[in-house]
This record gives sequence, C-alpha cells and structure tokens, in this order.
Amino acid sequence: MLGRNNSTLATVALVVALLLGEASRCIAEEVEKRPAIYGTPANGLDEVQTRHSDAHPIVVSQGELDKLIDADGGGACPISAALIALQGIRAMASMPFDTQPHRTALRVFTEKPELKKGRISNKGVVDLLAYLCQDLEGKPVSITTVSAPNSQHAISGTKWSDSTGPDLSTRRGELKILAYTVKTSDGAIRGRHFVILKEFLNGKMSFVNPGSPTKKRFFIVEYRGATLASKQRVFFHSPAGIDKSNQTYELNTVFTIRLIGEKMIAPEFRGTSNALSSIKSKIDQLAEELRQRKQFHSPVAWRRGGASFGLPGLDLPKDVGGGGWSTSATVEVFRHAGRHNLNLRDVVGGAHGRPLSKSRSPIAKDVLRDVIDGEAYIAVAITERGAGTDMKQMKSRAVRSGSGFKLTGRKLWNARLREATHVVIYTLAANGVAGERSAFLIPINHPGLRIVDRYAHGLTGNSFGGLEFDDMFVSSEHLLGEDGDGGKIFAEHFQYWRLMQAASAIGCGESALDQMAKRIQDRHAFGGPIGRFTHLQQPLGEYSTKLKMAMALTREAAALIDDGEYESAAPLVNGIKAEGVETALAACDAAMRAHGAMGYSRNVDLGDRVRDLMGLRIADGTTDVMRMSVVKETYGTPLWVMAVYGNHDKPESAKTKDENATAPSEPIESQ
Repeated sequence: MLGRNNSTLATVALVVALLLGEASRCIAEEVEKRPAIYGTPANGLDEVQTRHSDAHPIVVSQGELDKLIDADGGGACPISAALIALQGIRAMASMPFDTQPHRTALRVFTEKPELKKGRISNKGVVDLLAYLCQDLEGKPVSITTVSAPNSQHAISGTKWSDSTGPDLSTRRGELKILAYTVKTSDGAIRGRHFVILKEFLNGKMSFVNPGSPTKKRFFIVEYRGATLASKQRVFFHSPAGIDKSNQTYELNTVFTIRLIGEKMIAPEFRGTSNALSSIKSKIDQLAEELRQRKQFHSPVAWRRGGASFGLPGLDLPKDVGGGGWSTSATVEVFRHAGRHNLNLRDVVGGAHGRPLSKSRSPIAKDVLRDVIDGEAYIAVAITERGAGTDMKQMKSRAVRSGSGFKLTGRKLWNARLREATHVVIYTLAANGVAGERSAFLIPINHPGLRIVDRYAHGLTGNSFGGLEFDDMFVSSEHLLGEDGDGGKIFAEHFQYWRLMQAASAIGCGESALDQMAKRIQDRHAFGGPIGRFTHLQQPLGEYSTKLKMAMALTREAAALIDDGEYESAAPLVNGIKAEGVETALAACDAAMRAHGAMGYSRNVDLGDRVRDLMGLRIADGTTDVMRMSVVKETYGTPLWVMAVYGNHDKPESAKTKDENATAPSEPIESQ
C-alpha cells in the first residue's frame, strides 16, 4: 500500500480507463476458448502479461488506482494485486479474461467503499478476493491465509512453522498473493506491498508487481531465525545491483486462492483440444523437473517422465494403447517441445517406433507396449558411408538363413544409439529385387551388433555414431512387415517425421525470437536500450512472419496426411523441412548476435539452438535435396533427371523397379 498520490482528477482517469475497457469489448470474441483444465500460476500469469496491451488492457495497475485512495490511506497495491490475481485465476481455470477490468475496479470501489481508506487488513483482502471470485461463473474456490509467527496482520492462529517456513510452492489451480512489510534503513515501517507469486525455484522467485504488472520481476529469498536452520522470518532481496533503496522487505502473509471441486489434471490425453493445452503444460512442468535433476537433455528421462501423461504414446494408434492423436494435433506438441529444446523432437510420441504399430510380429508388439510405458526407445539406422541421399549405394544386406536372416553392414551418422533400447535397421531386401529394402527391429544389445561412436557438434546429451554387424542372425520376427517392405515403411514414416521435425524447428526459432525481443529491450548501450536501433527489430518482424507462414503450411500438410493424401502432402512437407529449418536457423542466429558475447556463452541456450538446427538442416533430408524434391514433385521429373544425369533422358542402367527408391527426398543422415 505504498506510493499513492491524491488527485481530484482520479474519477476522470478511471472514466478514460473505462472507455478503453469498452473498446476492449471487441476483442472478447477473439479470445480463444481455453480448455477446461487447470494451469500453473506461471503459465496463467504469463498469459495475462502477454495478452495485456494499451489498446486492449486486461490488468489495472496500482498507479491507476492510487488516486482513488484517501490522502492518508496508503496505496492501492492490494486492490490491484487482487484484480490481477483474478485474471490469472481465469487463465488457469480456462476462462475468458475480464476484458473490462477498469469497469470492474470502479464497481469494486462503489460496492466496497471502505477500500478507499487504504491499509487493508488481511480480512479485508480475503473479503475482496471472495467478492471478485463471484465472477468466476460459479467455480468454487477456497481462500486461505498463513502468516509469519511475528506478524501483526494475522486474522487467525494460522502461522507458519519456524522449522518449515511458509509454503511458497506453486501448483496447478492455485495462486498465491504475498504481502511483505517494507522498512526503511532506519527501521521505520512504510507499509505493506502485495505481489502475485508466479514461481519459486532454487531460492529465487518470480512475481507480478502491481506497480509494473507487465514486467518480469524477481526476488532472492532469504530465511532467518534463532538458528541457521530456522525459517521463522522470510526476507526478499532484489537481484544484485538492482535495488538501490536500502529498504528491507519481510514477508508477513501468504494468501492462497485455490480452485476446488474439479480434477486438477485431465486423466488421459486422447487427441482432444482440451488435452493439447494440458499436455503442453505437463511438458513445461517436466522440463523444469528434469532441469532441477540435471536430466533435461536425457531422452530416456524424458520418455520415462512423460509416460505418466501419455507423451511417448501420443501419436500411436488407440488399438495398441496409444493416444491416437491426429497429425494436425501432434505437430502442435512438437512445436511446443521445440520451444524448450530442438532435441525434444525425439521424445514426443512414438518417434521411430511408429512403424512398429503396423507389424504383426509379437516382438514388435511387446516393444511397442514398452515404448508407450516409457521403457523402450527406438533409434533408426539408414545412412551409410557413401549412401546418404543416393540410397542406391546402400551396401547393408539381408540374406535368408533358416527361419531368419543374417545381416551384414556398416551404418553411419545415426543419433541416440547409446540411449536407445532398440534400433530399426534398413538393409537391401533378401529377395534380391533391385531397389527394394527391408526393415528390422533389433535390440541394441543384440549379439553381433556393435556401436561405433562419432561425435556431433550439437545433440547435447545424445550420442552420435554408427553400427557394425557381420552375419548377425535375427529371427523372422524381427522383420517389420514383409521382406521388401522397407521402402514403403520408410517413405510413409519419414514424410510424417520430416513434418514433425519442421514443427519442432519452428518452435525452436520462435523461442529464440522471444529471447531476442527481451534482450533488446533490457540491454542498454550508448544511453538507452539497444532495441531503439531499428535494425535489431527488423529480424523480429521478418522471422516471426516467416515462421508463422511455415507453421501455416505445416498445418496444411498435416491435414493432408490425416486424410491419407501423402502424395499431395509431399511437396509441402519437403518444402517446409527445408524452409522452416532454414528460417528457424536464421532466427536463432539473429537472436544469438543480438545477445553479443553472452549469446556465444552458456548463459543462454542460443548456441545450442544454432548447432542443433545446423544438424537438422542435414538430418532427415538436407535443405538442398528437399528443395530439389519440391521441384520434382511440383514440376515433374525432367529437371531432376537433368540435374542428376546431365540430360533429359534417364539412362536405362539407372532405372529400377521402384522409381521412388531413388527419390531425392530421402535423408542424408538420421538424427
């Protein structure tokens, strides 16, 4: 309740704000209906801060309300905090925002005139929150308080323990307002201030400050007491070098608003629109958990952790126990995973285990169940030395041997072999038909299978290398489909797979642009923020637009695949794989340069994003080959034949039974 100024123009200011609220009515129809499940405080408040603008305000700052408080009444921070908190609750409860928050503020002061006196007690804050919660369309809530053992503001005997301190954790469907006492350096109490907690992690908390509600704010949390282990008193400190006030901030009360009466998490994820928002939130939560455990880059940890909410089986058929998600829904999840890290493209859904769902082999069915449970992880080995784009040069072969096959070959440039439990190996078909291949599902520890390590510039946390096998016997149950079906399995799977890789790249680039936007606003040089140099703003406009264009084409291609129109989807998929990845790479490079020396450091993840995207521009179909494929699929084969053979007529010696077997849309390597 700090920093108030009295003014006879207060009502006029609120009327102007009301007019803005009326103008914002028009955006109500544009606010997409959020799914009916509860989100986290961080996600909910992030959405509030992102959606707010001067043209369409959804938050009322403390400064707008201070003028309505009596001259000796302190500030309006608890009222502003309560209004912002309710917008956060709306986002968490999948409800539309209050698009006229200034009208709501006027109504609050009209119906609760005692608020104008300022210096609201804890009971007054609870009453205010209860009043505002009546606008939540009947959703039941509970409002509780817990105070410091030395607090003079407690309304009941509920105080936190000296040994455990206050609960500052954040949970789905639960939002906390923190009130802290502000003292000057000479010990004089200025009053209390109220903020809304977003997240508390590793001794650092992020919050929304009603005085500057759209800015990101942080405090370092310190515990004090009679002993070193005591958490009786809790103090907040601004990050080093920011706070120049010499004031002391001591937490005195935690107000908790909790949504009740509904399940906090959807029980399963079956491709519905509701589940999409849920699974994104679960990915965010798992990402934070794995970061804390220093396992963020482990695909094995991701698959095991993700199994609790259906992530590994997301896009596998329902009849094998998967989620049955459509291609159109799945690309949205890949995009979101890419925002965290490009390598998460391999932990969403069945990945290279998807072809197993079409196999009748008992081995494949057992492994598929383990994939869904997060216990199995499938790598793929296609490329060889000299057999990348030119797949005709493949030398790995399968020959019939009794009731099974003997496989001999050398695979190279394959990712995640050390992390995988199984690998799908492609060889020339045992039937001897030119251009035909077969695919085998092999345990990574199968007798006779050797991993040869190579090392990539990117792929942090993942291995890179190849396989060697000589007359390695496998039973017929290791064969996926029939002998010679490998080309068909490959073509269908990799068209889908390239689309998902592109979606991940788009998300990766979008996140980098977000970091860039923040950097050029926060970084000061030559007397002001570097964002004032418009050449640094240009990449944001260019690449954000291009990434949105790429995502629009991604969705179009996904819809075609869902309809079984693989041939029609092919030029789109190959084009998106090329241009989506290249645009994302350019966006990440621009973001890294905007960060200067920091961009080249490990303080930010932009270097990882650039390196990983440089790998993806090669993996699963190089940019150049993908562009040639678009030409072939759009304009026919003459230009492709001319490029490869130097004339318009493909020589008879180069023709095979299956023309598609030598199509340039195949990967030069697999990541």
